[in-house]
Amino acid sequence: MTEDSALTACRSATEIAAAVARGDSTALAETEAALARIAAREDKVHAWRYLDADLARANAAAVDAAPAKGALAGAGVGLKDIIDTADMPTENGVDTDKGRQPAEDATAVARLKSAGAVIIGKTVTTECAFLYPRETLNPHDPERSPGGSSMGSGAAVGGGMVPLALGSQTVGSVLRPASFCGAWAMKPSWGLIPRSGMLALSHILDHIGVYGRSAHDLALTIDVLSGDDGCDPASQGQAPSRLAAGLTRQPLAKPRFVMLRDYAWPDLEPSSVELFGNLADRLDAPVVDMPPLYDDIFDVAQDILGRDAAFNLGERFRTASELISPPLREWFVRGFSLSADSYLSRIDALQKMRMAFPSVIGDFDAAIAPVTAGEAPKELSNTGNPKFLLLWTSIGVPAISVPAFKGPAGMPVGVQVIGRRGADLETLRAAQWLGNELGAEMV
Repeated sequence: MTEDSALTACRSATEIAAAVARGDSTALAETEAALARIAAREDKVHAWRYLDADLARANAAAVDAAPAKGALAGAGVGLKDIIDTADMPTENGVDTDKGRQPAEDATAVARLKSAGAVIIGKTVTTECAFLYPRETLNPHDPERSPGGSSMGSGAAVGGGMVPLALGSQTVGSVLRPASFCGAWAMKPSWGLIPRSGMLALSHILDHIGVYGRSAHDLALTIDVLSGDDGCDPASQGQAPSRLAAGLTRQPLAKPRFVMLRDYAWPDLEPSSVELFGNLADRLDAPVVDMPPLYDDIFDVAQDILGRDAAFNLGERFRTASELISPPLREWFVRGFSLSADSYLSRIDALQKMRMAFPSVIGDFDAAIAPVTAGEAPKELSNTGNPKFLLLWTSIGVPAISVPAFKGPAGMPVGVQVIGRRGADLETLRAAQWLGNELGAEMV
């Protein structure tokens, strides 16, 4: 038996929290198990930017000593290294921020700690959560990409190191690594989770997303993270979600699915064309093309992202451009060159797309679509095609990657479940039903 196979398999956060609450386990024991899995697998995956085992143990001991156990008691979490932590560096994947130490935790981190979760460390991200690949490898094949930019978080959960991780999605940075690495992941409705204390690329497009080992993990974690924090304008007036209760409130009925094809469909690999065609037949889901209103979404979203990124990150470019990669510098130049009139016209076009989507999805419970073009690329410099996620991220609707299939090479391929903005529970229930139907499993 190898050292890796002798390790205890990573349980779900739901199972861990229940065991700790019953007294059948402790946060410290669960943390030690996570640290052992990381020690056995990290040399092959390189998912972590920063680890402090003693700090994780101390935090776990504090959870065990607390008189009340939170909803995530003892569950280990990896944090994408653009989310501020007062007790760990947050370097944003960029050389300009080496050694950066925030003064306080991001809202998401503070809420995780209050719920008894144990922050294990910071996971690898691309440069400023943008395009430039880093050292993380796919946990199922080291010659293949783990995706980007939340690559470390996707690999840490998909590789069975920890049950939970946080990432960010501005285009496709949470769900793409989930598909490639075989994890459950959810990007909830825009604004449901406050982004205070997270590196900003675009205040219009940025989301915090969650990786887990089941739909219930996603529900529990989003419930902890959600709701107005008084700091992020996108979350103003948002009430905390009640997804976990809603998943179990009544039996899951078969949803009415529609398969939506957008501008990215021609990029789908032949094996995935067949896979999704068979899936539509199996689910009796009609295949519907997105209306012409959405034809320009790529240019609209890219211009908004470029201008917002130049505004939010431009000081790094102006003061230390030599420490920034050429691809990111090109994005800054693109953003700075976009006129105010052009930017405002793009915002107007996006708002019209957001308002029209409920009529597109119509009476269906949820939509399905590819997460990616296919399996993870066998090219480490390529984090994968983000086009299949761009539209749904841009219009701010909930989207979930269900680890449902294996591609021709035996690598994970996710199915994306999409809902109306604000219908996070209904979308998650549809994803849970689909996962049950397809036998979605994680290693």
